[in-house]
Amino acid sequence: MARPTKEGLEYFPLDTDIDQDEKIIVVVAKFGMQGFGVIIRLMMEIYKNGYFYSWSEKEQYIFSMKVKESVEFVNEVVDECLKWGFFHQSKYEQCGVLTSKGFQKRYLLAANRRKSVHVKPEYNLMEEVSDNNNEDNADNNLVNVDEVSAKTPQKKRKESKRNNIYVEVISYLNQKTGKNYSHKSAANQKLINGRVSEGRTFEDFIRVIDIKCEQWIDNPKMSEYLRPATLFAQKNFENYVNEKLKPISQKQSDPRDYEIALNKWIANGGDPDEFDYGK
Repeated sequence: MARPTKEGLEYFPLDTDIDQDEKIIVVVAKFGMQGFGVIIRLMMEIYKNGYFYSWSEKEQYIFSMKVKESVEFVNEVVDECLKWGFFHQSKYEQCGVLTSKGFQKRYLLAANRRKSVHVKPEYNLMEEVSDNNNEDNADNNLVNVDEVSAKTPQKKRKESKRNNIYVEVISYLNQKTGKNYSHKSAANQKLINGRVSEGRTFEDFIRVIDIKCEQWIDNPKMSEYLRPATLFAQKNFENYVNEKLKPISQKQSDPRDYEIALNKWIANGGDPDEFDYGK
């Protein structure tokens, strides 16, 4: 006999600062830790069931009995959670369930190794839902966990690539200037993002840093402007990146080198009038 398909989760993630979440902070402020405890127990019921909890009159009494609180108090907490968006108001009014996009997303990611894991179309709040509303095949509107898990690594790769350019560009600038700018700075990241969105590459940032360091590094006044706010600003970057690096100057020869070479030429039987130092 086949083992029945498991729907819910055995455990779920809980942020350490969940009591500061803007969707429940007012609820906690209004009902205290007693109300916070009710919220956590509701989350347990939701994840134990999967991604939603049917909030019928029967379930309200059963839940109240479990948490040893009055039905009236529990419903006051739920009403506040609906009001502030912790639970989705429309889905509760239409379907009588407590759910949210966050619950659904975390459930799908947690259950991504299971087969045929989906969100019912009538409860679905995920952006990945299919637009094909074929009435003959309700599965067209199911959200498959494979679709979500496949998109998540791609998103992570993009974020990783973006974070890398922050680190590499700012680190190179610090190395060239001896300064200590942060690649985590929102202002610095915004500047880099702006230039990347215009098609600029990592090599362009390095070129700008090299050019301006060559021009300004030995000038106490101008070296102050070797900073992201100046170098990567839109109004400056386009001009800076199109400037040219100075050609590497050839080391001036020592006059004595000419004499040494001439004497060596003569010693080897060469005619002084035919000596060419450039050869």
